Amino acid sequence: MSASDWQRAVVTLSATVVAVVVVLSLYVARSVFIPIALAIFLAFILGPVVTRLQRRGLNRTLSVILTVSIVMSGAAGVGVLVAQQVGRLAQTLPDRADAIKAKVAEARAWVTGDEASRFGNFIDEMTAVITPKHGPQQAVVVEPANSALGSRFDVYLSPAVEFLGQAAFAFVLTVYMLLRREDMRNRMIRLLGGGKITTTTKAADEASRRISRYLFMQLLLNSGFGVVITVGLFAMGVDYALLWGFIAGIMRYVPYIGTPAGLIPPVLYSFATSAGLGQTAGVLALYVVLEVICNNVFEPWLYGSSMGLSEVAQLVAAAFWAFLWGPMGLILSGPLTTCLLVLGKYASRFEFLDVLLGDEPALEPHVSFYQRLAARDQDEAADVALKVAAEHGPDAALDAVVLPGLCMARRDAAEGDLDDASLGAIVRGVREVGGEVADLRPVVARTGEATRVRVLVVPARDEADHVAADLLAGALDPAVWDVRVPGDEMLASELVGQVESFQPAVVVLVSLPPGGVSHTRYLVNRLRARHPEVKLVVARLGQMDDAPTGPEAADGIKGADGVGRTLGEAQKRLAELAPILAAAAAKEEKGAGGSPALVGTLSA
Repeated sequence: MSASDWQRAVVTLSATVVAVVVVLSLYVARSVFIPIALAIFLAFILGPVVTRLQRRGLNRTLSVILTVSIVMSGAAGVGVLVAQQVGRLAQTLPDRADAIKAKVAEARAWVTGDEASRFGNFIDEMTAVITPKHGPQQAVVVEPANSALGSRFDVYLSPAVEFLGQAAFAFVLTVYMLLRREDMRNRMIRLLGGGKITTTTKAADEASRRISRYLFMQLLLNSGFGVVITVGLFAMGVDYALLWGFIAGIMRYVPYIGTPAGLIPPVLYSFATSAGLGQTAGVLALYVVLEVICNNVFEPWLYGSSMGLSEVAQLVAAAFWAFLWGPMGLILSGPLTTCLLVLGKYASRFEFLDVLLGDEPALEPHVSFYQRLAARDQDEAADVALKVAAEHGPDAALDAVVLPGLCMARRDAAEGDLDDASLGAIVRGVREVGGEVADLRPVVARTGEATRVRVLVVPARDEADHVAADLLAGALDPAVWDVRVPGDEMLASELVGQVESFQPAVVVLVSLPPGGVSHTRYLVNRLRARHPEVKLVVARLGQMDDAPTGPEAADGIKGADGVGRTLGEAQKRLAELAPILAAAAAKEEKGAGGSPALVGTLSA
């Protein structure tokens, strides 16, 4: 095993150990981390409010105290009302036990039918045999009063005390974060900046503003969702509307599954307690219509540019945080994942978080195109190219996707990662997909007559260059250019013979990187020596780094009349030569009655 393999193995092992330790720490010390996460969440939400109060003339301390006081008063009021409704619900549900049983039995009979009812009765009989209601007498153990009190403390009081302690810790930490926000930001910049203070400061400020705005707007939208649900249920006569609205607003923090989960309690309650199905249908319709409006109208308007979380990442994150921290982790999964995504976008060492959690494509279009061709999935490769063509045009898709993908195949073949058979299959796939993309070019209707100029489009080396030459030839206007594309892998002497037989006005040498500069330079020198009157254009297509940017570049090709790195640039070089050729043709037609480099006139 080489030294680089050992290094990769050590890095992988270290990353695995660190990840396991972090996850275990989050799980074991969740009593500490949950208040910290909640405090960060609240600090991001309340930060814009504190900033606005400061702009009104209040100092930082008074702004924080006023903001926290308003939030705590509102939360306490809502909490008291919700607690009262929970208590009343717990008292009234037993009184409605008979009505609920009747409704459940009615629903069961409606769903199952007669045959299924027989099967259900059979199951009930078997259950009664296995677990009889009146079994043998069992000894009754009388526990001491102290033991009963201790068990009640463990069941009820201990979780309550723990919850209150975490809430108090989160409250104090939130106040501290709001008061010392700049100090904490500077410490994070020092830890993550890596010496780039200015860049890290800009990134931290922008990330803080984006997260604060996103979470604040999310709070407003979810709170408004809960308020509208409360008012709507109250108008429909559903009891405990405030409780169901509170649950709906809280559960909406859970992506995708939160709203359906918050819908279940009021629908079941309405079904069990209402006289008919009208109220239940109204509750269901209220939730569905409001969720559709929020998703398609209010969220794009309030959130602006999305934080860019992928759908799969949100669901996986919800499951992960729920496993670690229970219901609170489920509620905080969205904000926590958003913070991790922004960290990955602005901190280079955590870039993997942006790749894992973001909704942007993991591969660039030309890489994805080549990857699908390498996997022998030409249909998906065509979808990638056609999508870019639909957005940016066929020529842009050929330049940005198809030809760079072909260059990547040639590079892998040169490095030994691709055998000849696979390379041939990819080249044939590129030819077919490139033809599909080229067919999307609009047909331009021309009127009148135009003089066509002969142009020889020559692939410099192999079949890959031949594909690129065909694509370039297809991009030239047939009403202006009379194009011929000879076969690939020609010797220099054969190319000279082609020029002598066809007598073109322009020769375009098509060469795809990587490599090929020296061979293309050799062909230019041979043609320039034998046919100095012919214009020479070099098309180094594929947008690779070693393509020359001009005729006299450091690795350029001297003697060429133009160099193009894209199909558009190659067409531009030919268009620049067209007036010169047209003028020369006009002189020759007047003096000698025609030009061998011209085909004459063609009516479009």
